[in-house]
Amino acid sequence: MMDMLKAYAHQVVSYHPAAQRDEEFAEIYDSLCEEYADQKAENPDLGEEDFLNANKPHPMKYATQLAADESAYLVGPQFYFSFLSSLKISLSIVVVFHVVIGVAAAMASGRIWSSFWHSITGIPGSLLWVGAAVLGVFVALEKSGEKATWLDKWDASELRGIEDHQSISRGEIAFELVFSSFALLWLGDLIPLPAMVRHDGEWILDWTVSLPDWVWLLAGILLVIDIAFSIYRLTRTLWTRNMRLVTVVTQLLWIALLAFVAGQSGFLSVQNEEIAQLLPILENTIRGCLLVAIIIIAWDTVGHARRLFRPAQV
Repeated sequence: MMDMLKAYAHQVVSYHPAAQRDEEFAEIYDSLCEEYADQKAENPDLGEEDFLNANKPHPMKYATQLAADESAYLVGPQFYFSFLSSLKISLSIVVVFHVVIGVAAAMASGRIWSSFWHSITGIPGSLLWVGAAVLGVFVALEKSGEKATWLDKWDASELRGIEDHQSISRGEIAFELVFSSFALLWLGDLIPLPAMVRHDGEWILDWTVSLPDWVWLLAGILLVIDIAFSIYRLTRTLWTRNMRLVTVVTQLLWIALLAFVAGQSGFLSVQNEEIAQLLPILENTIRGCLLVAIIIIAWDTVGHARRLFRPAQV
């Protein structure tokens, strides 16, 4: 099994549009295997790493060479994929920065909702400024005559055991990071349960959720894992088997936990006796939302499991 050749081919096609990747991967991988087999016949001691170092450029540079000549590039073409990679990393850092600042501000101030929300709503503006700055840097590099020499200094040992060329969605990660951080703040009693019913011109805030202690503990642990895993995925470009395995396991735990909560009765209470008659309706509404969440998580879990356990691409 030529794992390093496969990893190189996956890395190359990851820079191209998703619709083209399967076909391009098969062509590149077959070509690499044939070329490697020919050279290994002449030099039996030749390893895959040495073969790639001697014959192939950086995956990003190879992807640029394979790109269609008529493609429209914002910068480049030799800088285009470097630009996209830098842009994704920079924008990811912006999202993490705002989430961290929002959490810190919410914990330090008495205005928890407004502090956290103010930091989150500042994300779009920061993304625009950072994106413009990154674009300006690469436009300046192109105008200066730079030849992307940083791609010439690469080593095949930097490749990882990639088994899939599906890119990780930065938007999905950002949503999960914000949602998990927000949920953890609520779980830690730093944010009150949102008002759900308006009575006599006022929102009712004195809700109590009665569930076993282990439910809250497990939910807190899973949220911390989700936050840490989201930050880790921001540092990666492609899915790996280990990452998919972690995703499947954590999502199965979430499905089991949410299903348990949905199956409970009388878990919601309120001090306002006039509103108590609405509790069954509210509980059924919450159960419906939990079931929708379970279906969405289960669908995503099935997708990851299929990719995790399908036969390796060759």
